[in-house]
Amino acid sequence: MKFSVCSAIDKLLDGGLESGCITNFYGPSASGKSNIAFVATAAAIASGKKVLFVDTEGGFSVERLQQVCNGISPLISDKIILLEPKDWSEQKEAVKKLEALKEGVGLIVVDSITALWRLAVNDNNAQTVNNELAYQLSLLSKLARELNIPVLITNQVYTDIDSGKIELSSRSIVKWWSKNLIELMHAGRTGCRIAIIKRARSLPEDKKIEFEICNEGLKEVKFRIF
Repeated sequence: MKFSVCSAIDKLLDGGLESGCITNFYGPSASGKSNIAFVATAAAIASGKKVLFVDTEGGFSVERLQQVCNGISPLISDKIILLEPKDWSEQKEAVKKLEALKEGVGLIVVDSITALWRLAVNDNNAQTVNNELAYQLSLLSKLARELNIPVLITNQVYTDIDSGKIELSSRSIVKWWSKNLIELMHAGRTGCRIAIIKRARSLPEDKKIEFEICNEGLKEVKFRIF
């Protein structure tokens, strides 16, 4: 079952976000990660479902969400449960809370899953912190399957010094738990971004689409499907 987000993302993912698993949108700063999260949130609200939204970067914007919800502010307060952890310890507790808040939920969003992880992990605690991250992802995957809903996470990236390739923060941990991986990048034109399927359970890899970030959300760029 697919959860419709918007025309551009739906076209890329053949109908929308896959229910029952984690879909990971990753890319550099300002590549459209949070905008996709907001548009998906607006779509869930429009369908009458609640959204559990974990904002780890302090980037949640009521004004932006109102734009993509066509300014209907009452729906935002009624349908969104917002958790805003400020450090790694608070993020662990926030993800655990999701189980108690799951009734009537149609979408879970974590934006981003690794921002606070990057601040917490070091050579001395790497195994412990990585195990905690894996536990959080396992819980999100469990909720996705139990509720048969999509879980959308965003992921920061870095450039590997040896290979020069873009890598996800936490590498294998998040990759293993994310059944669908979508890379985002700048398209070289103002407001435009490219989304590329890097892994999906039922879709071809390297399928691409270009979209534009606009006031109403995301707009498909015509004739720019690769």
